[in-house]
Amino acid sequence: MKSITILCISLLLTLSLQAQSKKELKANNIKSITVWQADAKNSKVDGFKESYEEFDKNGRTIVKTEYNKEGTVTKKETNKYDAYGNKIEETNYNAKDNKNEKRTYKYNANKDKIEEVEYNDGIVTKKTTYSYNANGDKTTEMVYDASGKLIKKISYTYNAKNMKETRQTFNNAGVLETAKRFIYEYF
Repeated sequence: MKSITILCISLLLTLSLQAQSKKELKANNIKSITVWQADAKNSKVDGFKESYEEFDKNGRTIVKTEYNKEGTVTKKETNKYDAYGNKIEETNYNAKDNKNEKRTYKYNANKDKIEEVEYNDGIVTKKTTYSYNANGDKTTEMVYDASGKLIKKISYTYNAKNMKETRQTFNNAGVLETAKRFIYEYF
């Protein structure tokens, strides 16, 4: 009974830490959180490590791993950041599909994302570039396949209050496929 009580208290503490914000993680110097899952069966407690998450000194996730009951990794995510706090690399491993996916990011001087490259098992699968207007509003997204061929273009327009007005998606031939219009009502 004592072990069940201790296990329950530690689970509650761990779960309350996991719900903390980056600000709270940083303020409390939290380096990592391990979550243990316990199921009570026939007066016994069977437990296993459910997940592990590690943070940098700014409270950003750098490693997040999920496990099954047997202790095998089911998912793993890693993140890298530049000196300005921008995420520059993200890797994801999914044991179910046995896939290793990676994304890299580049930013301009205003910290706007200007490029995202997706990899599957180390091979480029897609590249997206972004451009912005003088106000820092995204104006275009250009999506390319692995060979560098344009797949689609997404363009945005903004109203006089710098609120998004339209989003249009064009295929590789420049033909409009979808369009959205944002209508705002002001007080």
